[in-house]
Amino acid sequence: MRLVLVVLVFALVAAAAAMLWQHRRYLHVRRDLAQDRQPLLYGGSSFHVLTFLHVRDGEDVIDAVRGLHASTRGLAGVRWVYAGKVALNGNASSQLGEVDWSAVVLLQYPSLEAYEEAARTEGYRRALARFAESYSQGFARSPWINLMIPQGLLVRRMQQVVTREPSSFPFESVAEGELPERARGFLERLRAERALGANAVVVANLVKRGTPAQQAADRGYVGRMMGAMAEGGYGPLHLGRAVRVEGDHDFDAVALVYYPGVDFFADMVRSRFFQGIIDGKQLGDTQASITVPILDRL
Repeated sequence: MRLVLVVLVFALVAAAAAMLWQHRRYLHVRRDLAQDRQPLLYGGSSFHVLTFLHVRDGEDVIDAVRGLHASTRGLAGVRWVYAGKVALNGNASSQLGEVDWSAVVLLQYPSLEAYEEAARTEGYRRALARFAESYSQGFARSPWINLMIPQGLLVRRMQQVVTREPSSFPFESVAEGELPERARGFLERLRAERALGANAVVVANLVKRGTPAQQAADRGYVGRMMGAMAEGGYGPLHLGRAVRVEGDHDFDAVALVYYPGVDFFADMVRSRFFQGIIDGKQLGDTQASITVPILDRL
């Protein structure tokens, strides 16, 4: 009986240590690499807004976002969580149209009402008017669910080790002729952002779920991607239920996902692993903008 108790205590201590290590590892990713300033815990009424921005011709992206940043400094309770320069727009939403978005910003407000009040202020409206186009998508982000995402990936990694699941790494590249022409052009644009994206790439996603058949295919794609994320130590930073705050566009979810830098992302895109599963990514509609962090430049 005593031996069983000792083994149980040891297992609990080991599990707690692993969970703490995983938490600290992903906190390092969030704070030091992705420049993400999301508080770990916050009030239940807190509200998040992801805004896509398209700068006017000839204007510097970081300067334009800096102006928006300055316009919100005096708004009570507003926190800048993430700001990213768009390296490329991987998927264009059929609802938003073919907009070459330049940047995305994620802000946290004390409540939906606080956001609506801020959005009505003259300074905020002037700052957004500086951009050629903008679109804001609200979402409800549970701190508890998002805190548990790294722990879910830890469980998945333990499962991989126990079952001796084949590794996804290192990525094996497809032959040059096997890579779609569109992907080759994307990779050139992505690698141009090495200076800002050496350590982090964050993909901002708006998601509209598709038909049952599309959802089944997408679950297969997501499962394979989450397996690689569990093994590689990267993955979702923000997941939440979409809340409409602008126009009549209809999305179901918002997700911001971290990858370990431009070179890693490029290697993944041209890998047999990714090219073998990407056709399974099937959604009713999606906007996927691949960004590099710029919050420390504002």
